[in-house]
Amino acid sequence: MKTVFITGAAQGIGLAIARRFACEGYQVGLFDINATRCQELLSDADFKNAVAGFCDVRDSASIEDAIATFSRATGGRLDVLVNNAGVLTGGELMTQSESQIRSMVDVNVTGLTLVSYAAHHLLKATEGAMVINLCSASSIHGIPLLAVYSATKFYVDGFTQALNLEWEDDDIYVTCIKPPVIDTEMGRSLDPRHIEDMKWEMKPDDVAIALYGLTQRRELHHVLGSSTRTWHRLSRLFGMGFSRWFTRRLVG
Repeated sequence: MKTVFITGAAQGIGLAIARRFACEGYQVGLFDINATRCQELLSDADFKNAVAGFCDVRDSASIEDAIATFSRATGGRLDVLVNNAGVLTGGELMTQSESQIRSMVDVNVTGLTLVSYAAHHLLKATEGAMVINLCSASSIHGIPLLAVYSATKFYVDGFTQALNLEWEDDDIYVTCIKPPVIDTEMGRSLDPRHIEDMKWEMKPDDVAIALYGLTQRRELHHVLGSSTRTWHRLSRLFGMGFSRWFTRRLVG
């Protein structure tokens, strides 16, 4: 049985991803700082072949414990690692606290990196393993009122590209998915000015379906949403000046 380890799996996009993989016959690892919720999910019919536990991606010891728990349940097999855990604070940079800034960097950057590092030995031992990182449309161009969050997703994009090459000899394919704003608790925490100008193009289930699709093909990154794909294509075609202009129009 194929296996998947998902961070931030207690709710939102992470939970939708977990359900999709479970429906496809995977043994699912549900890991989150909300371990209670993950444990409760084990009584759900969708998760009859699942393992759940605590994972604070900011803490390497917590990550190691989660990976060890998962490995014991799967016999050391890890087919897909989904780095989904993330946090967001919207608004002008100067209105954000140091703790809010550090939290985005600690979870979205350091956490994703440490989880990948800790999972490498299981991925390497599993033929045809994959890492799928949750990136964002905000990695196409820096987004005002999302400066730090957007910057963390640029990191995810670059990290993905680098490991796609670095881990190729280990038979580990590394990719990322770039959704637009999604109708989740995180999406609704955007600055109100963004919410006024942006439309909810997609639901968590849409992201989950597209992400699972990446296990069926090899694609370095996958951009979701019609307007986001247009923005991405035109930005690549016409360069930074156009990208800046289009971003200003897109986010109001």
